[in-house]
Amino acid sequence: MALVFFDIDGTLWDRRNVIPDSTKEALRLLKENGHQIFICSGRTRVFIQNKELLAQGFDGILCGCGTHVEYRGRDILYRELDRDLLVRSMRMFYDYDMPVVMEGRNTLFMDADMIGRDEYGRWLLQSMKDDIRPIRGNERNWEASKFSILIGGAKYQEVIEALKEEYEFLVHGSFVMEAVPKGYSKATGIASVCDCLGVDRTETWAFGDGANDLEMLDYVGVGIVMGNGSDVAKAHADYVTDDIHADGIYNACRHFSLI
Repeated sequence: MALVFFDIDGTLWDRRNVIPDSTKEALRLLKENGHQIFICSGRTRVFIQNKELLAQGFDGILCGCGTHVEYRGRDILYRELDRDLLVRSMRMFYDYDMPVVMEGRNTLFMDADMIGRDEYGRWLLQSMKDDIRPIRGNERNWEASKFSILIGGAKYQEVIEALKEEYEFLVHGSFVMEAVPKGYSKATGIASVCDCLGVDRTETWAFGDGANDLEMLDYVGVGIVMGNGSDVAKAHADYVTDDIHADGIYNACRHFSLI
């Protein structure tokens, strides 16, 4: 039995949230062949609600860059940021005028006047409106395992330097970065699943496409990057498959005789 882990964006689905039919077939065949399949996302659990995605039969969901692991509906790990760190972090982010999404397990905290400056932020406010609470004035209810921070025009390197002992920072281009608790990544989430199930890491496989997949790709037995993935991800790949809409996942699973 292999454990197979999949990033979501650019891997399982495209920018329009379209899952290729060949990917659905590959997931079905993986399950039929006795393998276990997992979502492995930088998103926290509240983001992962798409009914079509969840209908693909995943055995577990690793979310929040390894800070939360759910296996067959049961939490086996959750790393919540402590309140003092949340307060100190928020003070610094707002002192540097950086809009923030405080990502909880079931709730997203953001202030519309800040996050609404950005197109992505405006999309979040609309698409996730039922799961959003304000940051300001809601301090008693804060709960999160990571942050996403808009960095355009801000002196974000100063923030990274000030908080480097508490967080791993994943910088995505010049627009956004993620702050993940020190020592957590997609790889640590996978390690927790291996420990729980008694599976050696050599029997793990992962599909990804971007910067927050690097630790995962390096950790697993075989790291596979989509043809549409970033150059930095491809540099960490054991195998580069075809693009998402050129049957990339299906072809790689066939190549390695997983299906």
